[in-house]
Amino acid sequence: MSRKCDTDAMQRTKTARRLAWLTGCVLVCVACAQNQAAKQAWTDAQTKGQYKVRLTTNAESVVGVCKFVMMIEPEQDPVGVVPEPQYAEYFRTHAVYKGADTVLVRGGKIGEAYICGPGPLNPDGTLKTSFDTPPAQHP
Repeated sequence: MSRKCDTDAMQRTKTARRLAWLTGCVLVCVACAQNQAAKQAWTDAQTKGQYKVRLTTNAESVVGVCKFVMMIEPEQDPVGVVPEPQYAEYFRTHAVYKGADTVLVRGGKIGEAYICGPGPLNPDGTLKTSFDTPPAQHP
């Protein structure tokens, strides 16, 4: 004789397990889409956008005039050591990925990314417009 134990608590547990599994699947799909978008943006920065970034050593033309974005230090790259001949490409790629259009190079080893033009750049080097970002949510 087999016993079937389908109480209300068991039914709720089964439903909760199914809902948790479905939520997990949705989250994995969203994460995968975000990862693909980030990879595409990085590829665009490497292949197209870096050519829209200006390198300069003239601090007076940038500091205090342009908006600072970030510091770029090739020696601190978590992936590995970047050879010195590739520093210019490294500076440009990281700058355009973050939206900058100018890199102030200090001492040949440290770069400061700035936005000096009309606005931030997309990773492919085009000007970012207000339609590129979703509208702000108002309460």
